[in-house]
Amino acid sequence: MTDREIKGTLPLGAVAGWSEGLAGALAATEVHASAARLAEGLRHFVPDTQIYIGFYRSDMPPVIVDVDGHDEWNDGYTDGKYLLDPTYDQFLARAESVCLSPKEMFPPDFRKSDYYLSYYRPYGMVDEICYLLYLDTDLAGYVSLMRLADNAPFSAVEYRRLAAVLPAIETAATHFWSLLDRKSSSDDDRSLQLHQLLSTAYRRFGGDSLSEREKEVTNLLLKGLPPKAVGRMLGIAPGTVRNHIKRIYVKLDVRSQAELLALFFETLDEALSHRSES
Repeated sequence: MTDREIKGTLPLGAVAGWSEGLAGALAATEVHASAARLAEGLRHFVPDTQIYIGFYRSDMPPVIVDVDGHDEWNDGYTDGKYLLDPTYDQFLARAESVCLSPKEMFPPDFRKSDYYLSYYRPYGMVDEICYLLYLDTDLAGYVSLMRLADNAPFSAVEYRRLAAVLPAIETAATHFWSLLDRKSSSDDDRSLQLHQLLSTAYRRFGGDSLSEREKEVTNLLLKGLPPKAVGRMLGIAPGTVRNHIKRIYVKLDVRSQAELLALFFETLDEALSHRSES
């Protein structure tokens, strides 16, 4: 056994706690109770951690499984905020289950972005590790583990612990999905329509006033990418990106990335309002 392996070894009590939590999760017959037991087990690996569980679908809004009762972090997430979430982008880009480290999850300088400042930081998030657990080509569970303010970021040892139990977490996600009451096909139809509505609002944000290139830049700005990262993604020079941003701000009558994000959320709210009235 190497020094590195010895350093990452857990006390027997923590291993027992993890094992009991996993066993309880797989034995539970109600999804929220099952998720809560898995969270209990994981906290023996990574104490002082907030845990969120749900499912991403490629053609519908996410399904959220409340672990510790209602959490304001989830408010509004299924109403469109998920479209800007780096984790959702990871789901769309990947096909195999993975335990994502913070460096893998977020674009460069994400913590300086207005999306992070308006959605992550107010809730005190300082670090995150996330499992993506593919059950099908268009369906993946997610188990997001967050460290909030006053707690240290995840260590490399903690990440290795979590990555080592990926197959067990994937089995738990399959069990959660089997327990979910997914209701009727008409509910699925409404979810599909909602996702299409939100996705269309995202793609068309800015309307005819923006060129196709400006829309591409805008979409990346909304996702929290700084101008340099936008340039790298689109293969254009930093000066060209800055010129695009200036024109976008003028056309949409905003003065900052924060105002751009606020305008986008207003657009989503209007789309949802019109849907409820129809």
